[in-house]
Amino acid sequence: MEAVYIYIWKSAEDEQSVHYSFSPDDGVVGVMSIQRKTGDMHLLSPCPGDDTNTYYQCACKAVWNGWAVGKLPETTQYIYG
Repeated sequence: MEAVYIYIWKSAEDEQSVHYSFSPDDGVVGVMSIQRKTGDMHLLSPCPGDDTNTYYQCACKAVWNGWAVGKLPETTQYIYG
């Protein structure tokens, strides 16, 4: 299996949550959110073609790891595979 890079970037934010867009190499884009206080995450718009939500799960891991140490990054990435 070839590695897939999931690119993640902050696309919106307010006092309660931060929205992140995420995309693999092929350019399709999904959107997720994380609650600043609790770390709860929600899929707002899945990546087209990602029927198992694998890209979303990868994005969650990368963003949550930052949240767990008190940081919500402007950009990050996750390597899957």
